[in-house]
Amino acid sequence: MDLFPFGTLSSGSANGTIDGVSYSFFEPNVRCTSVDTYTSLVTRFQNQTILARQKANPYLIITYEYNNIYQQEYNQIAHFISNKNESVNSFYVVNLDEGIVPSSIDTSSTWTPAINNTRLFSATSNTKSNYVFFYNGINFKIGTITAVTTNTSLTCNVDTNNYGTLSDSDGATVSGSRLTMIYPIYEVYLNPNSLGSFQRGDYWPQTPNKGFLHSGSLSFVSKYKI
Repeated sequence: MDLFPFGTLSSGSANGTIDGVSYSFFEPNVRCTSVDTYTSLVTRFQNQTILARQKANPYLIITYEYNNIYQQEYNQIAHFISNKNESVNSFYVVNLDEGIVPSSIDTSSTWTPAINNTRLFSATSNTKSNYVFFYNGINFKIGTITAVTTNTSLTCNVDTNNYGTLSDSDGATVSGSRLTMIYPIYEVYLNPNSLGSFQRGDYWPQTPNKGFLHSGSLSFVSKYKI
């Protein structure tokens, strides 16, 4: 799995690699937003009669916004985009706009978060989100959804690929100082010319983050229907 912004994941590791370079996960420091997008064609006739038809399947647009990120973080983003040939190849991104706090997470075998709204997730390939990003703000674990009990729970296989280092005990924590939340992961394409929105800011002189600060946003479009 190639996950933005840190590249190809490997078993038992919290890092990804791009062209042999190791990178870690970091969140957009301003916000993540997402919006469902529909392409309906509507024709109005006399007496307000409406003929409506669906032009294409609904899709999702996810936007990551950054402000004054360090040079090394910007370089990581640019490296990832270059590796994917910008908008040519698909990859995966976490929708950090749709975090859910489960009422419990059973990690005794498969990881099973209990949630009361499962509409974002599916065990059917190439439909909605097929992966769950378990995240406590420091460590993560990725689960492949194998079953959805509607508006009750998700059954996630975290062992086959074993992406991330969030432990069973941490994953089961839903209260206290370190809260584990779940987020949907989508296969996406990058909108063309997104990197061109970044502007160079002030120079940061201190190591290890020496270099210019950068601000901008990236937009991703889901590959499959939501």
